[in-house]
Amino acid sequence: MRPLDEKRATKIQVDQVPLLQQPVHKNDADGLPTTKPKLTPGPLQPSSHLKKRSTTPSHAEPPSKVIQGPPGNLALQGTGRLDSIGTGGFVRDESPWDTFKLYYECDLAGTVAVCVRSSGSRAVRAIRQYPIQDADRIIGILRSLSHQNVVSIWECFRTSDSLYTLSKFDPLTLDHVVACKAFPEPVELAAIMSQFLDGLSYLAAQNFHHPSLNCSSVLMSLEGEIRIARIDCCVIRQGGRLQPSDFAPVSIIMMELMQNYAKEGTVGIDNPDRWEICPAAIEFVSATISASSFEELKKVCDPWV
Repeated sequence: MRPLDEKRATKIQVDQVPLLQQPVHKNDADGLPTTKPKLTPGPLQPSSHLKKRSTTPSHAEPPSKVIQGPPGNLALQGTGRLDSIGTGGFVRDESPWDTFKLYYECDLAGTVAVCVRSSGSRAVRAIRQYPIQDADRIIGILRSLSHQNVVSIWECFRTSDSLYTLSKFDPLTLDHVVACKAFPEPVELAAIMSQFLDGLSYLAAQNFHHPSLNCSSVLMSLEGEIRIARIDCCVIRQGGRLQPSDFAPVSIIMMELMQNYAKEGTVGIDNPDRWEICPAAIEFVSATISASSFEELKKVCDPWV
């Protein structure tokens, strides 16, 4: 990892993220395809090519038809009922597998289906599935949230037994950063924590508490963008004020990034000599114990950048 630029971001250098090309044949009881094709190198190739149409009409083409009468209402057929979820997103009463093709499933802040559209754009997308019993609650949360450091949902698909959410595919979590043999550089550590605190501060401002925050529930893009995931776990904050439990995930994630594990029952770094080049990182860990707001922690984090 290395600093991307002067912005608070880290960058993961990879040559290519391969996708699968074999079709999926079987479905499980929940409607998700279960057969996982093998990974093959190289980009996806479209199954057909677009041909440029001549500007001169063919003699075989019929003449243009003129429709007489007043203008009528336009309607899309067969797309299902659409309900807005805010920020341009919609809930579609149809299966996502009518539109998308599954390539594989993996664990990225929960099980995610990695897919592309069956036709048109070949951009990689992420689809997550939830029980239909939680649909109204999850859609309600989605309508309340819009922040660059919180997972953004573009569309929802609703069937008789499941709710599916469509979002950008972020191929990493902070667990991947912790698993690296090399520790983050101070500027990279500051970039991660600053974005994480921005997301937490936003959730608190919307009166949400996230009780399941850890390194495995924070997504990271290849450009170093941090997004809090598992937002289906969010609950309304009781009492409106921040509690010590709100700052516990900050302590745990910081310790794991700095030493690959979190101390049990206490907050601290076992090998501070490794971070003598950045005493502010040690100060930040200590500040997570006594902080009363995420903005207070950000003031400790800002000087690293």
